[in-house]
Amino acid sequence: MRHLSVLLLAGVCLNSLAGCSSLRRGSSPGSAPDSIRIEIKGKPGSVAETRYHSNANVKSYSDQQLVRDKQEVVDFTAVTTIKAYDPTQKVMTYSVRTTQKDGTVELHDLAFPEKGEEIEYLVRSDATVLQAGKYPPQSLFFVPSLPVPPEEVRVGDTWPMEHTWYSSRDNIPLKLQVVGILRGIIPCGGKFCADIEVSGGVKLVNSATAKNARFESRVWGRLLYSPDRGDIVWSEMRSQEEMGAGADKFAVLSCMISETKLSAKYKTKIECDPAITPVQHVPANL
Repeated sequence: MRHLSVLLLAGVCLNSLAGCSSLRRGSSPGSAPDSIRIEIKGKPGSVAETRYHSNANVKSYSDQQLVRDKQEVVDFTAVTTIKAYDPTQKVMTYSVRTTQKDGTVELHDLAFPEKGEEIEYLVRSDATVLQAGKYPPQSLFFVPSLPVPPEEVRVGDTWPMEHTWYSSRDNIPLKLQVVGILRGIIPCGGKFCADIEVSGGVKLVNSATAKNARFESRVWGRLLYSPDRGDIVWSEMRSQEEMGAGADKFAVLSCMISETKLSAKYKTKIECDPAITPVQHVPANL
């Protein structure tokens, strides 16, 4: 969404401006916790810089003949600033500003601001978007950044997420349905992160378009969520889509990878190949 793009938040737990732990510790100091709470949280005044790479292969067919085969690649950097926090409503105000961009892909199609643009968000701790700048609630900007479980989870636990929005170009209603699973709790940035696997897809909601078209979609990937920072510090998401009517169709393979700067330098290779369908690995030492 935004290929499950991340809301890059840093700081303390929403439950208390004085901070709190989102981990249930293991039996010995320094050991991985037994369970973890996943929630959007952040400290007013904190700033996070994240770089992104998006790569999509788009093929169009007319009368069963390939008429277009195009690679759409964009690299960009976004800065997120936490502006305010309401402890009663558990709602955070923050802004996202794109500072660098290399490529011609429209960032609005990924639910990010264009270079030089700044979007202010209001978001609940469960990732529900209440406001996204000037954009309407049915837009892609309101798709939650990640599936958030209602309670603490342990390794192997699963939880669902659904959200409906309308495509910007055709105003077609689409529904995202994904499941998150906690694959592990691993060392990350000197502490621990939740290794979350996400899988599911997007479907057309009942409409005249849905009745007359074929549409198949898959979404899958991995996220590293830091309970200490309250954000996703790394992600790699992939999607496969095919839509058509009669002998005409288009097919898209895409991937998107991100890394938040946790120290003076970025630490991972920020590129992906949409033709490689599985997510190869999660980084060992961010």
